[in-house]
Amino acid sequence: MFLVNYKAVAICIATAFLSTPLAAQPFAYISNQLDDSVSVIDTATGRVVDTIAVAGKPAGVAVAPDGSKVYVSTPEAKGFAVVDTKKREVIATVIVNDGVLGIAVGAEGERIYVADWYENTVSVIDAKSLQLIKTIAVGESPSGLIVSPDNRWLYVANRISNSVSKIDLNTLTVKKTVPVGTHPFGLTIDARGERIYVANVKSDDVTVVETARMQPIATIKVHMLPYATTLALNDSRLLVTNQNDGSVSVIDIETLKEIALITVGDKPEGINTHPDDRHVYVANWFDSTVSVIDAKTLKVIATIETGEGSRAFGQFIGK
Repeated sequence: MFLVNYKAVAICIATAFLSTPLAAQPFAYISNQLDDSVSVIDTATGRVVDTIAVAGKPAGVAVAPDGSKVYVSTPEAKGFAVVDTKKREVIATVIVNDGVLGIAVGAEGERIYVADWYENTVSVIDAKSLQLIKTIAVGESPSGLIVSPDNRWLYVANRISNSVSKIDLNTLTVKKTVPVGTHPFGLTIDARGERIYVANVKSDDVTVVETARMQPIATIKVHMLPYATTLALNDSRLLVTNQNDGSVSVIDIETLKEIALITVGDKPEGINTHPDDRHVYVANWFDSTVSVIDAKTLKVIATIETGEGSRAFGQFIGK
């Protein structure tokens, strides 16, 4: 089924990061699954400035490249919501299928990609018309999605298949699928599009995959139930949320070794890096907060109260 239906406060504990000059001051959009809402954080002040009602237990988040829209997956509503960032309201809802979770938007903002957990597919949707372009079969229980910086490839973490698929965005076909760790979930890609880093929930590690050959080149041990990953400081550090450990592992990319373990809130899930390339935001599901980490000092410098059940799975910070 594929339908389009057009429709029509927070405590901040902040420290030094508020006085740190930021290259940009975008908003972070945090899906609160148990509240049926999205918290809007002004990253310049470290405060929640609005809360948007989003029905359907919102989970995945993808911000359009121009910042005008935010796409939020809504598993219980069987699709995703389109949020207008100026109006700060849902302007459309799209029904895709029963198992929607991971969501991403192309580097040019023309297409939306939605992973279907139950159907083992990725739906490709035109961002203007919100109509289905194609459905692509992938591995079992696709979850995390990431688009390459050149908008040429889409990478999909197939949780039950223990693999990652590489989709050619010109032909909309799977180019190759490679085995990774056990139950891959979140993933990120470096600025050159040369490596992806895959969090494997059940094997408590991260697989590093070379994208050109689609070959694993390293496995990095982290902590209990790694959920998602992000890069910071010119791709020199990888940060990984460890859900059952209440922590974030920091990996040195040159050595591929853990150099720090940072305590955050309870059940950290979504993680994303601010455009300043230094400040990293972590959604803590059980605490209903967002931790802000300084990737240079490796310290939590702020904790922001959001809504109940903050997940923010995906690319949730605008540019």
